[in-house]
Amino acid sequence: MTTIYQITDTHVGLEDDNVARKNFLVLMDYVSQNPVDFLLITGDLPNVDGSTEIYAWMKSKIPAAQKTYVIPGNHDYSDNLFQVFGEEICGNKDFVFTIQLESIDLVFTNTGSTNFPESQLAYLQRPEVREHSVLFTHFPTKKISDGFMDRNYPLQNIDATDKAIRASNIDHVFCGHFHTEFMVEDGYKLNVTPSPAFEVELHAIKAKITSPRIPIREINIQGTTTTSSVIYL
Repeated sequence: MTTIYQITDTHVGLEDDNVARKNFLVLMDYVSQNPVDFLLITGDLPNVDGSTEIYAWMKSKIPAAQKTYVIPGNHDYSDNLFQVFGEEICGNKDFVFTIQLESIDLVFTNTGSTNFPESQLAYLQRPEVREHSVLFTHFPTKKISDGFMDRNYPLQNIDATDKAIRASNIDHVFCGHFHTEFMVEDGYKLNVTPSPAFEVELHAIKAKITSPRIPIREINIQGTTTTSSVIYL
C-alpha cells in the first residue's frame, strides 16, 4: 500500500503569530511523527504571493526524511517556487510529471495560471497513463456549486478540463483552492481538500469566511483502489 498526505492552500504568513503559520507547524509535527510515502502540497503556499522568504521558511520546516512534492496554485510564482524547492521536490520547472506506482500512476499538473494548459490536458490522455490513475492539481476540475468560489475564482477552461479528464484514464482528482472539504463522483471522483488558513462556505453566494481547522488528507492506494479521508488535527 502507498500512503500519501495532501495539504493545500496553506497561505503561510511572515509573522510569528500568523494563524496559518502556526497551523503549518502543527501539520509538520504530525507528518514528522507519522511519516508516509509522499507528502504533497498542492498550491497556494504563501500568504504573500510568491514570497521566497515564506517558501524558504516552509521548506525548512518539512521533515527532512519525508519525501515531498509541491505544485503551484494561483498565489504561487512558479519560478520562485522552483528556485527555493528545487527539482527534487518540484519534479521539473513545469511542475508536470508522473510517479509510477505498482499498478497506477500519480500525475501532477500546474494550473497556477488559472487555466489547465492544453498541453497538460493532452498529457493526461496519453496511453502511457494507466487505468485508475490519480491526478493532483490546484483547481477543482468541474463546477461543484453556485457559490462564491465557483462564481468568482473558477478554473477558466473548466468545461474542457472536465471533458478531457472524463476521456482519460484518471479515476481520482485531488485538489484544493476552494478552502472547503467536498467530494463529487461524476465520471471520476473529484476530492476537494480544505485549507488550514481559513474556510470558505461552498454554497454561499457572497464570501462567507470562517476560522480554519487544521486538515490533512490521507490517501491510501492499494493496487488500483484509491481511498481517502480528511483528518482534522
